[in-house]
Amino acid sequence: MLPIFKEYRNMLNDNGIDLSEYDDNKLWIDRMIIKGFDKSGKERKICKLKVVGDYKNLRYEQTFYYKNKMVKGKNFKVLDKPINNMLETYEETYKRMEKQILDKERDSVESLRVKLNIYLKKGYRVILPTSMGKDSKLTEHLLNKITDNYIPIFNNTTLDSPDVYKEVKSRNDVKIITPTDKNGNNLSFYKLMKSWGTPNRFYRWCCSIFKEGATEQYFKGQDKLLFIFGMRNEESANRSNYGTIQRNTKWNNKTWISILPIRKWTELELWLYTIKNNISINAKYKKGYARVGCNIACPFYTSSTWILDKYWYPLQYERYHNKIEEDFTTNEKWCRINCTKDEYHLNWNGGLVRKEPNDEVIDEFMKYKKFDNKELALQYFSKKCTSCKKSVYKKNEIAMNLKLFGRNIDKFLCKRCLSKQMGWKQKDWDEEVSLFKQQNCSLF
Repeated sequence: MLPIFKEYRNMLNDNGIDLSEYDDNKLWIDRMIIKGFDKSGKERKICKLKVVGDYKNLRYEQTFYYKNKMVKGKNFKVLDKPINNMLETYEETYKRMEKQILDKERDSVESLRVKLNIYLKKGYRVILPTSMGKDSKLTEHLLNKITDNYIPIFNNTTLDSPDVYKEVKSRNDVKIITPTDKNGNNLSFYKLMKSWGTPNRFYRWCCSIFKEGATEQYFKGQDKLLFIFGMRNEESANRSNYGTIQRNTKWNNKTWISILPIRKWTELELWLYTIKNNISINAKYKKGYARVGCNIACPFYTSSTWILDKYWYPLQYERYHNKIEEDFTTNEKWCRINCTKDEYHLNWNGGLVRKEPNDEVIDEFMKYKKFDNKELALQYFSKKCTSCKKSVYKKNEIAMNLKLFGRNIDKFLCKRCLSKQMGWKQKDWDEEVSLFKQQNCSLF
């Protein structure tokens, strides 16, 4: 749930969604539903938005809500939309919920105070990871009620938006953590993407490197660290089970502890408290974003975010889509997720687009490979290793099977099992692939 700020309201207006009949301090958007609260606290829906179009021409479609009404014994559907005067302002909603919000504030501060008292006596240092987002800022606001003896850190994904970097650089106390290679050179998302590929919901290498990995690398060898995180139970099914004290299982150091002081807060409570207490709000929220991290490339984003990216950050949006198209072609992803190049721009963050490739996918792949034999092209799609049953999808794996065993085979081996059968090590595999490419073999 997000308040609709004037910046996002203007963007919506530019896209044909007119909200001018409502005051600036009354509307919310929640899972693409624009709504408000009436004077009794009841949620009143105004319309639902849907993003349609291809990645170059994303646009909103708007659907209104209707209710049945009997008129002279006949049933009619009439528009069910609240008028402006029916809806609460943010301040009025806060006043209605003030007691439960202040209870949350009190409980969070007291919990923090108790935990800090315990761990500081044991010699722990306090670390405050911040993304410059609303959860981090609320957490810091509450922490400041107890102590200013902590180290704020920002995990630099090298991919955040200018709005986020502007906030980071405005604070001299924030330590910016960027992961480095074995030679001490800073890593960057786009450089790593060349070898790691496009991240997706099942393969989030970027988080492992730029978040957990960067933190472990920076604090390597340092014991007794107490991390104060702004995670909330409401955020996801996985986080719903988190307690106030948590350990990241990916951390190797057993003395590192996490405290989650705002885990019980709802998003509505958080926003009302933030507005009431004049806690600074990241510019990305004002532009309509529900989250501020990992600009453009987070695999958990969907078209509801991509339309914002295209509007607010067109150059970064275009750059990223050029990169994923390059990745699609280089790794021949026609065969991995059964889609065309254009379809990939709206499906890069997930798995299979369809169970089997359609004619359009096969024809586009044949054109790229310069094949004139459809049966040969189909050999590249949906294969399983006959030995270990793992998917065989990488282009060099498929090509090596066809090169060694013939173009009409119906049984394939993955790279590992094939190398074992041939008695090859990694160096041998690389040399064979290089040799066939030098020979201009069309399979590779």
